[in-house]
Amino acid sequence: MGETIGSDRKPRSGVAAAFLGAIFPGLGHGYIGRFRRAALMAIPVVVLVGGALYALSRSSVEVASWLVRPTVLAWVLIANIGIVIWRVAAVADPYRMSEGKHSLGRLAVVIGLAAIVILPHVLIAKYTYEAARLLDDVFVSEGEVITIAPLDETPRNNAPFAPGDNADYTVPDPALTRVAHERSYRNLISRPGFGDPDAVVEAQKYQQSVPVPLSDRLAGEAEGVDRLTILLVGGDGGPGRGGTRADTIIVASFDKTTGKAALFSIPRNMTHVPLPDAWSTAFVDLEQRLTPWAERKTWTDDDGDGQPDQFVPCHCFPDQLNAIYPFTRSWVDTYPNEVDPGLAALRDTVELLLGIDIDYYAMVNMSGFVRVVDALGGVRVYSTSSVQAEVSPEEEGQEWIQIDISPGWNTLDGRAALAYVRERKSSSDYVRMKRQRCMLKAVAARADVATILRRFPSIARAVGSSVKTDIDIDYLPKLLEYAASLDYDDVATIGFVPPYFTPVVDARGKPTPDLVRIQAMVRWAFSADETTQFETGSESECRV
Repeated sequence: MGETIGSDRKPRSGVAAAFLGAIFPGLGHGYIGRFRRAALMAIPVVVLVGGALYALSRSSVEVASWLVRPTVLAWVLIANIGIVIWRVAAVADPYRMSEGKHSLGRLAVVIGLAAIVILPHVLIAKYTYEAARLLDDVFVSEGEVITIAPLDETPRNNAPFAPGDNADYTVPDPALTRVAHERSYRNLISRPGFGDPDAVVEAQKYQQSVPVPLSDRLAGEAEGVDRLTILLVGGDGGPGRGGTRADTIIVASFDKTTGKAALFSIPRNMTHVPLPDAWSTAFVDLEQRLTPWAERKTWTDDDGDGQPDQFVPCHCFPDQLNAIYPFTRSWVDTYPNEVDPGLAALRDTVELLLGIDIDYYAMVNMSGFVRVVDALGGVRVYSTSSVQAEVSPEEEGQEWIQIDISPGWNTLDGRAALAYVRERKSSSDYVRMKRQRCMLKAVAARADVATILRRFPSIARAVGSSVKTDIDIDYLPKLLEYAASLDYDDVATIGFVPPYFTPVVDARGKPTPDLVRIQAMVRWAFSADETTQFETGSESECRV
């Protein structure tokens, strides 16, 4: 007995068979009496249904963690091509085998049906390609050769110097140019008149040549803790700006044992932050230029070594902390294996400031922030008062951004969100820092798995074109799981703002850090257990 059609049966329409095959593979073959082939065409359906049921039985976070693995994406692309071939065959083959009339018109209909069948798989391929390109563009792979993009920015004129000094300034890579300066324990933050006297001992501790382990820094409290810490930086490069500085500096830390998280905001204008020993004297020339003229005019060089006899280097960064990034971006010899030397230098400096280890860094520029917020469909913020502001645009040629936010809950698009976190004329830089921390929480809470999957192409393009990070691609699935497990209403949000954390200002009125107080607050946040409720993590803290 073969798969033949009885002579007494009217030939079945090939177009109808093709249509049925488009609806369900194998159905068209069954319609024309080719039952054995119909069964073979239906077998992959069982496999796909089984896979779909298994995926549905898993959490959305687990499924998403699979889809951020390059090997999984590669197999998805291969499987998608195979499924396309199979489904097109389910449409074309029954038409070919049918004994009904064949004509160019009917063939055109079948081709149209095949195109309709292919369309969703084109979208799947597009999503998969966008995901693969995002992973390749943003994240670091094991064994990848790091290439540093050529610098297209220079430090802004005027920015790091006393008023009236218009010279451009560059800092040589310390790996190429070593400046011999005797290490002094009289760091500016511990000199009388500059910093809290209690900081003297702590300042000396962090000027040792051997790095202090995290467990020692926290007096053993961190032993056995599995913690993930990331430096988050917002770049301020844009129209009318001569370069990119670290306008927003936030450290996010997550205790994988307790599930507790903390966000630490560091003022961009904080000065005299201790530097790593390897390049603690790299900014001596800058330090001398920033020294008040009343002191500089008393300097002498009796020993003829080219350095003022009265000058003692602070082994710190004498300018605003946010200026470290543009000054160190070209340090490819000091940081040969880093995605961005400037971010690596900022990371190492912030580590000393907070007394912790930082695992990764990530930076987003202004235009990227706007695109990410828009890709997420906007964010919701609560304002306790009206906020009117006008800030410069994120890209050249665009109009200035104007916002008029009313009290209460507001949904902001990307440009409005950017203006909201940059506005400080009506309040202060420190209120702005609070807004930035809260905006970070709002964006993270908005970026749930369902939203990411639904808006993935636009999110991928926004992130891929504007984010720079050294996060290892193999760690990404686990990072996604951690982020999804956070309770965004119970995240400690702490700003190291005056007067408590920076009780003294330098000669230019810039705040200098009190390491004892700052690191005590870090220890408090890190000591949280499963029962801890952060007052700063409540919804009210993000009503600004």
